[in-house]
Amino acid sequence: MKSLKKLILIGLVLVTAGSCNEQDFLKEEAFGFYSPENSYTSPTQIESAIAKMHENVRNMLFENNDRSFIFQYTADYAYDAINPTHALNSWADRVFPEAGEVDWMWRSFYKIIFNANVILGRIGAIEYSSEEERAAHIAEAKFFRAWSYRGLGIIFGGVPLTLEEATSPVRDYVRASRQDVWNLIIQDLTEAVPDLPGADDVADGRVTKGAANHLLTEMYIIVQDYDKAISAATEVIENSGYALMQNRFGSRSGEPGDVYWDLFRRDNQNRGSGNTESIWVSQYEYLTPGGGRGDNLPRFLMPLYWQLKDDNGENLFTGPNENFGGRGIGWWAPTDYWLIDVWQNSNADMRNSEFNIIRDIVANNPASAFFGQPIIASGAIDDDFPDPYNRWWNVIIAKGAPLGNFPEEVIQDPATGLTTNFANSSYRDRYMMRLPETYLLRAEAYLLKGDAASAAGDINIVRARVNADPVSPGDVDMDYILDERARELFAEELRLLTLMRMDKIVERVRKYDPMHNGKYASNGINDHQNLWPIPNQEIERNTEAVLEQNPGYN
Repeated sequence: MKSLKKLILIGLVLVTAGSCNEQDFLKEEAFGFYSPENSYTSPTQIESAIAKMHENVRNMLFENNDRSFIFQYTADYAYDAINPTHALNSWADRVFPEAGEVDWMWRSFYKIIFNANVILGRIGAIEYSSEEERAAHIAEAKFFRAWSYRGLGIIFGGVPLTLEEATSPVRDYVRASRQDVWNLIIQDLTEAVPDLPGADDVADGRVTKGAANHLLTEMYIIVQDYDKAISAATEVIENSGYALMQNRFGSRSGEPGDVYWDLFRRDNQNRGSGNTESIWVSQYEYLTPGGGRGDNLPRFLMPLYWQLKDDNGENLFTGPNENFGGRGIGWWAPTDYWLIDVWQNSNADMRNSEFNIIRDIVANNPASAFFGQPIIASGAIDDDFPDPYNRWWNVIIAKGAPLGNFPEEVIQDPATGLTTNFANSSYRDRYMMRLPETYLLRAEAYLLKGDAASAAGDINIVRARVNADPVSPGDVDMDYILDERARELFAEELRLLTLMRMDKIVERVRKYDPMHNGKYASNGINDHQNLWPIPNQEIERNTEAVLEQNPGYN
């Protein structure tokens, strides 16, 4: 089977050959109308169209600069560390019907849905030599439609359901109920599971039965069918060939570190490289046209350490360095909730080890009086930055950058590790789903069903792998599960969606995000903002029916 990376490249060629210039036209049309990017007349073109949906997801979540990180820094464990009014630090000021971020979110999900509908509408007329291949293509398209409606339903509530390709502008959309959205997602996923491949029967990056069952677990939790949620998660955990990585692995396993550190080194993300806990992985292929450089986490999450100065005004560092995460700018930073609170009494938890959260680094500029000394321990800088939006230093989170292993093309001085300005991407594939999250979803279902003992059991499987102390059933509640998700899945899970589906976003943003405590942001998050507004331009374009706005945004 062709690799997904090769299929994406083929898709780019086909799209370029068959596309028309419609950008200006689309600006005047209703949201549901997109012209097909190429005609689909063969299984190969359907494969390329599916690869294009993978690319759409990758671009949306990882490559759209600050907008991609809306799923992270607008929540409880991270924030925009530039200034109080930047981007979405102030929900009341920046989450409104005319906001560009709101429109981007809406249109990004619907673009994927449109592409899925085109495939589903045209695939029946295409001649296949294998009906099994046709069924697999249908299943993968339904998965992407379900994945996209899940995002829309969580963020916006009930939304218009489009199940067919729009061949002309549509101006009479009405919102389906949120329950109808959930029902469609569950239907698409349950229909997809039988025809999706198993974990060992597909190229890295493609959607599997495990990915669909993982998403089904979350959906059954949303509709409060906890027995089905437990069953779907159990299918992934026990019957799909996945297992938590327990021992060191990969090309850097001989270096100081631990198995959690190994999970995030370059080339270690896929099942093809021996990683048995990866369920769905977004693919990159550095130095291949269209293959990308990986996500922008090193740029946005790594601190601006390379501009720190000592008391004499001398730089502490000679410049960006691959050993310290490359050219970070500290655009978004972890909150004290993640830096401190979740690690209280963490003891031997390797996720908080010196390899995975680096809380002090050694100055490397010979011109500084602090050369060769740890910058925090020596007092070269104060780690207690009074303004949370001026944190040039917080910590280096190892999962956010290829520490000591950036591509040679971005290394300026191999002897010192000095990098060019292009040391700002991860240059690795990106997890979409990992098995620990499946365990934590099943724990959530058990807890909501009233079985705290089984919930603790699943949480402790995740904790045992990282040498963390077990939790007792009496200490497990929804906040504890959120804490464990933060420890295990920081900068991986779409935290915004997690908190919104649990109806926790308002509560936890107010409690943990320093931009919403009344001291920095002029207007924090409002009570009604567990849902985002419907983009105003979509309401205005929908001239033949009423597209109702969410409460609080009129």
